[in-house]
Amino acid sequence: MSIELDFVKQLTTTKAVKEEAKVIDKRHIKETYNSLIDSAFLFGKSRPEIEKLNDKIKLKFSYICLIKILEDYSDDYEVEKDDLRDKANQILQSAESYKEVLREKNKNKCSYINPYQNLLLGNSATQIEIVRGYSRQLEVISKMFDVQLTKLIMDPREIIETFSTYLLQNQSYEMLSNPIEKRKIDEEILINFETNRSDLYSKIGINGISYAPEEDNDIYKMTNRFNDIIMFQKIGTLGYEKFKGKTSYRDNYTLQHYRIKKEYKSMEISKYKSEVPEKEFSIFTDLNLSELTSNPDFTSLHADILFSDLNLTEAEKYNGGYVGEIIKNNNGKFDVYYSQDKLCACIEYKKYSK
Repeated sequence: MSIELDFVKQLTTTKAVKEEAKVIDKRHIKETYNSLIDSAFLFGKSRPEIEKLNDKIKLKFSYICLIKILEDYSDDYEVEKDDLRDKANQILQSAESYKEVLREKNKNKCSYINPYQNLLLGNSATQIEIVRGYSRQLEVISKMFDVQLTKLIMDPREIIETFSTYLLQNQSYEMLSNPIEKRKIDEEILINFETNRSDLYSKIGINGISYAPEEDNDIYKMTNRFNDIIMFQKIGTLGYEKFKGKTSYRDNYTLQHYRIKKEYKSMEISKYKSEVPEKEFSIFTDLNLSELTSNPDFTSLHADILFSDLNLTEAEKYNGGYVGEIIKNNNGKFDVYYSQDKLCACIEYKKYSK
């Protein structure tokens, strides 16, 4: 378990200068730092290496902040502890703010920062790779602070940038260590397209909405890249008429209505399993069942992309339940395609059925 310590407070509270004392000098802070950095309790063998590296960085940063504030004073010049702590915490707040600047600089495919990028890892890295990558970054940050400690005049901008980088990397590691968050990130990177297609909606050109429910159809199963089970069953057919031009003649079109159930087998050995119940979705699409059951590539595109949590959730929320389709392009490769007419029909049906 990680030990959460206020190292600014620790460094300004010593045996010689107790908590109730109002003043402290640089000499006492240095003595306390040397004692803490060699502490067997904090940095002995009993604690995980990542926890120790995290605390060592926080301790070094807190110490550097205090020493930087006091760099113009002699070692025995006494200062108000509360004032000193306030100034050190202001530097911490500056680092927190600058972390957000770094996040914006590093935006990639995700709607928020891609955490793999912050840890210099490839997308969808394994948990072992994530731990190793984070450990490497912690060691680099720690050495950068060691260099600062050797300087006669410390660069405040460099101090803040270094700790802000650590905060961003720590946030990325925490996100990727949570399998639920990691799955969301992996899906968003994998999909890499806008799943909310409500911008395609137009009432013009769609009419004659009809729906025919069905029962007792076959249930099909597939497994996604996370080893989750996806079951889907046709429960109805949506019909609609499409007007063409000013001649007022129309053609009839249909969409298949499916109930999709997802069982999150990837969470069965995770402490987060209770947070991921089975989910059901009600969606519309056109499925080529013969190819879906015989072509592994075609199947995986449905399991990993078309029937991803992100695409299913966005479809129900914005697209009238229409998830799009997997089609073969002119180069013989599969693409996700959204038909404007079908999306409009689904949204109209959703409005009509309320």
